[in-house]
Amino acid sequence: MNISDSATNLLSRFQTELGQWLHIPGWIVLPALILLIAVIVDIALHFVLNRMERRLRNSPRRWDDPILHGLRLPLRWWVWVTALMVGLGVIGNHFEIERLNIVLSRVGALITLLLVAWGGIRLFRRLEQRLVFPPGNCHAKPVDPTSASALTKIVGAILIVTLILIGLQILGVSMSSILAMGGFGGLVIGFAARDVIANFFGGMVVHLDKPFVVGDWIRSPERQIEGIVEDIGWRLTTVRTFAGPPLYVPNAWFSQISVETPTRMVSRRLWETISLRYQDIGAIENVARDIRNLLLEHEEINQNELITVNFSTYGQYSLDIIVYAFTHETDWQRFHEIKQDILLKIRDIIDSHGAELAIPASRIYFPEGIRHQEPERDHPDDEERDAKSRSDRDTASSRTERRSPDDQRRHSNPGPRQTEDPQDDDSDA
Repeated sequence: MNISDSATNLLSRFQTELGQWLHIPGWIVLPALILLIAVIVDIALHFVLNRMERRLRNSPRRWDDPILHGLRLPLRWWVWVTALMVGLGVIGNHFEIERLNIVLSRVGALITLLLVAWGGIRLFRRLEQRLVFPPGNCHAKPVDPTSASALTKIVGAILIVTLILIGLQILGVSMSSILAMGGFGGLVIGFAARDVIANFFGGMVVHLDKPFVVGDWIRSPERQIEGIVEDIGWRLTTVRTFAGPPLYVPNAWFSQISVETPTRMVSRRLWETISLRYQDIGAIENVARDIRNLLLEHEEINQNELITVNFSTYGQYSLDIIVYAFTHETDWQRFHEIKQDILLKIRDIIDSHGAELAIPASRIYFPEGIRHQEPERDHPDDEERDAKSRSDRDTASSRTERRSPDDQRRHSNPGPRQTEDPQDDDSDA
């Protein structure tokens, strides 16, 4: 008799005696003890791991807190799954169900893989937060959200694929068969899901090249895309438009269109055209000089960039001065406040030289011999003449009303004019 047989006999004898003492069947004793041990271990893990996690939150390292956070709940679940599988295995041995142990071993392995995947997801989520927002006493530099998201997603995808392959092997699927079917299956999947694959690789390119990151303001006139990037996924990029609704853009688009990132600009351009009247041509040189001095002395204007203030062209109705400069400020709202201040000061410069801004106007030239006289409405006798004209019109109207019906009919329809001498008509003609 070897050691295993003696241990088995001892365990059977212990179950029988303990069952008699507790007045329960002997085959229930060992599963009950296993569940009792699982309860004790679960309670111990609950207190120990929670206490350790609270203490490690203040740790200067980024890894220990995420690792413990990822393993805490899956480990407690694994204790209960293991206890349940072992208890069912003991019951199966008692009733001599040989197939049950094989099924339980595979189910337990698959559940363990699922718990590992769950723990990995929890680990990577917490790790992503620690990479972007490191602990206060950590000397490492924070990682931008896009890089942290790309790193955790890539590692998570590798973990999930590995666990799936291990699970297929546990289920009895041959890896050589999977590899043999990979060529044909990959061709079919490639045709069926070519858009999904294109978006996946488009997301990879965005994560690697980083034309924009989460929080950037992007725009593309080609596809009418403009807003703030909220998330860069494997298939879609979420852009919060300035109107409010989110815009979901397929990642494959970004390899086909041009994308501007105004958030990364170092300065904003001020480009205006100031139009003066043709009557102010004598003051245009002084106005342009004073505007240039204004920009050279303005604290918000970037003096390292090009500053241009010149009389540019003779317009259709104006003399045009081009004003071209750049501001230090890149914020949209603040830029327009600076622009308003500069334009108001340019207005003051124009007024100080006695000039005026030009507006579209037309001139009318009369032929020689025709004099156009404007009515003198400001003369003191204007009101008397207007009153007399209204009185004459009222008098003529009253005379018309006092006519007899025959007179009115005769005046309204006088009939053909009778002539006594045809020669008179010819002379009139």
